[in-house]
Amino acid sequence: MRKASMGKILVAMLLLIALINQAAALEKTCKQCHGSISVNYTTSLHHTAKGIDTAFKQGPGKTFGINTPQKCMECHVENCSDCHRIHKQMPNMTDCVNCHKHQVGVNYIGYLVDKMKKAKQPDIHYTNGLKCLDCHSPDEIHGDGNAYTFAIQAVKIKCEACHFYGVEIGGKKAKLYDKNILAHKLHRDISCFSCHAAYYQNCYNCHLDTGKLDSLTTSEFHILSYNGRLYPAHVMVTSYGNKTSKTAGVIAPHTITPKAKDCSDCHDNQEKVFLVGFDGNLVGPPGVEIANPPSKLVVDLTNFGINFKLDITQLGTLIILGVLGFLAIHLIRRRITLGRWVG
Repeated sequence: MRKASMGKILVAMLLLIALINQAAALEKTCKQCHGSISVNYTTSLHHTAKGIDTAFKQGPGKTFGINTPQKCMECHVENCSDCHRIHKQMPNMTDCVNCHKHQVGVNYIGYLVDKMKKAKQPDIHYTNGLKCLDCHSPDEIHGDGNAYTFAIQAVKIKCEACHFYGVEIGGKKAKLYDKNILAHKLHRDISCFSCHAAYYQNCYNCHLDTGKLDSLTTSEFHILSYNGRLYPAHVMVTSYGNKTSKTAGVIAPHTITPKAKDCSDCHDNQEKVFLVGFDGNLVGPPGVEIANPPSKLVVDLTNFGINFKLDITQLGTLIILGVLGFLAIHLIRRRITLGRWVG
């Protein structure tokens, strides 16, 4: 009986060694034909997980004085065979979602982290049959030779690529962006995600020592500025021992809906949305910063051929001054007229 058990262990070990050798051989084989892709991949975020490592060091690591836990670095694709199990076989949606299971991947198909429960809705692109590879190019996935720090730098696809030109994918044409919609005219410095994301997840009390998460919410919406453009902001509170760390960084939610947010969602909740007084760490590439909330609704008249911007307060002031000026002129003219009549 003992010999049989030892035999099984030996077979299992031999199989493991064979699989490791097979993966190594496969990598070597891939490089023979896909040399440039293999070289670029060594600096890609999929391979290095640099974004996770850098964000941790900017946020919780800075607060707690610790290195990035190995658990966090598990989101790392080592070999070509992790995604391409058979030669010429492209990864499918399941492969992408199984790795991107904490945020954008599961949200895209209508679930919350680890598919623990259904979310409000899937992304409109998913319901229209678009898969990850319909938008994300091989250069974004394999890397383009540049050592980026965060996904927002590495991902080149933009909403405009399809919606400005009505590109057809899978027999369906993308709905054209309408530049004449007033909200589009007024918000040229705001990313499409900021208005058209139905929700995203903000996480609270991720315990580094136990790996447990106290709660997450999809009801909060925040904004950060990145290189002068506004993006949704992901807020996360992390715990370690008796300390807590709060971080905020830009995110591109994969929960797009045709219906945009109401004006009141931002303009009536400015302090919360714009993270006024945020006392945590900002994570992300250079250019990420707290955005100043608009103190009033601004009407950009440059869109109408007039090189002038006017906010509602200024407009109200001008109207009041105009009325007072009109009354003053009217009273002066009346006084002059009465003086002449009396004279």
